Amino acid sequence: MPARFVAQNPALAPLFAAVGFAIVGSGWFAFNILKNDPTVVLKKEGEQDPWNQVRQDRNTKFYSPNASFWQERVGLPDPRAAFLSNDGSSAAQKAKDKVKEIKARGVGNREH
Repeated sequence: MPARFVAQNPALAPLFAAVGFAIVGSGWFAFNILKNDPTVVLKKEGEQDPWNQVRQDRNTKFYSPNASFWQERVGLPDPRAAFLSNDGSSAAQKAKDKVKEIKARGVGNREH
């Protein structure tokens, strides 16, 4: 039926092609986001916050014009390690001491 309709009206063929391409493309994009985006959680069990497990060198963008940025980050330490570590390592302890020092000085808590 649709083939006969397009055969009788050939000017509508590009319209059918464009709409078909848009439907397929949008479906593929939605599936890609659901499958690959670390901020989308479809499973209720397991890791509830997978966005905290993204490596420093993993590109989570659909398109990144600066691909070398991600390649340069390979091997860098996690900047959150100083705040996530509870083992008393020097970097973690320095960061915690700095936070305590700032809180003790009362920065931002001025009374006038």
